[in-house]
Amino acid sequence: MRCVALYFFIFVLALPHFACALTFGQNVQVHGFLSQGYLKSSNNNFLAASRSGSEEFTEVALNANVSFLQDFRIGGQLFYRNLGDYSEDEVVVDWAILEYQPFDSVGLRVGKCKLPFGLYNDTRDSSFLQPMIFLPQSIYDESRRDVNLAFIGADLFGNISLGRFGDVDYHLFTGQADYPDQSILAYKNEESVESIIARNNKLPLNKRDSQIPSQLTSFDRESEDLYGGAVVFNGLINGLRLGATLLHSKSLMKINHLSDPIGESITHSKYVLSAEYSYDSWMLVGEYSQTDRTSTMFGSVNLDGPSQSWYAMIYYTLNDAWSFSLLYDEFYRLKHDHHSDSFPKSPPESGWRKDIAVGARYDFNEMCNLKAEYHYIDGSAMQLGVVNPDGVARYWSYVAVKLSVSF
Repeated sequence: MRCVALYFFIFVLALPHFACALTFGQNVQVHGFLSQGYLKSSNNNFLAASRSGSEEFTEVALNANVSFLQDFRIGGQLFYRNLGDYSEDEVVVDWAILEYQPFDSVGLRVGKCKLPFGLYNDTRDSSFLQPMIFLPQSIYDESRRDVNLAFIGADLFGNISLGRFGDVDYHLFTGQADYPDQSILAYKNEESVESIIARNNKLPLNKRDSQIPSQLTSFDRESEDLYGGAVVFNGLINGLRLGATLLHSKSLMKINHLSDPIGESITHSKYVLSAEYSYDSWMLVGEYSQTDRTSTMFGSVNLDGPSQSWYAMIYYTLNDAWSFSLLYDEFYRLKHDHHSDSFPKSPPESGWRKDIAVGARYDFNEMCNLKAEYHYIDGSAMQLGVVNPDGVARYWSYVAVKLSVSF
């Protein structure tokens, strides 16, 4: 950590000169950020091998936007993240779009577009726009950032004035989800298939399911469709933002290079209702979400029903440098089965995650900040077993510290 801090200090000192080198004119903008964090947890690992303390918490991004022909823009972002088992540990294209916006009220983006989901999904990378290191995990699951950040398709968007009632931002989008081969979602799907194959292989030959192969040689998850819409009302009351998001998606699972799928995952509807209110030095935020989904594999339903998520957060700005946060966050794998009665082989606490957290943030200047937060958690839902293969504990906690620089 001492070396990391030294590198950051040198970078901050050199940043004004570096930023000058990136001034290409009004039509070209180049920005980026880099951050280094530290995770330390008790009882369970979180995202990395954090029980013994982990510095595997590095993010670097570089983005560029070029405006041309007055109404057109082309832009994209390269992103690198090292975050234990929840990252590809390589440079990826986060988003890349061609945009046409002749009026404030209407525009069109095509390419790999950021997914407008909740109030903060499309700005989740900006440390300076978020009060805490991690967005509330019940809705903005960090382990699925690579899947949920962007989609490949088209996004119709705009801002419409409502006169004395403020204005509304809207999005209508359609396309396909992007499922990286090394994503944690792909890992969990492969694990499920291997478990089914292993159980089938233990049966007598005359009782085995003929559609289940004896081994897994490849796995692929393909998006069939994704579409939805989002609106955010601004200024109905001074300082108030109200939002709503609704989307549908479907993906197919294929194995062993076969053309026919062995299963599918359908999100019949996923919605988020959002509210943010700022007054003086205070900000209050709350969001509620449900995801009604069905997942099948080899003809059997392994998940059916809506999940439930919500959080409430208070954010207080003391002065130009210091600010503080208090968060309560809940997730239930099944809305109507909080104690996982539908999964008798799993402990009840695998069906929920309840998180209470406090955080502090210090802004050195407009380009550099330091954040620290403490989380106490009841429950082991949300893929916690990936970094805890020997079992998970119901009650656990973690501390996160993160130093970020943007330009």
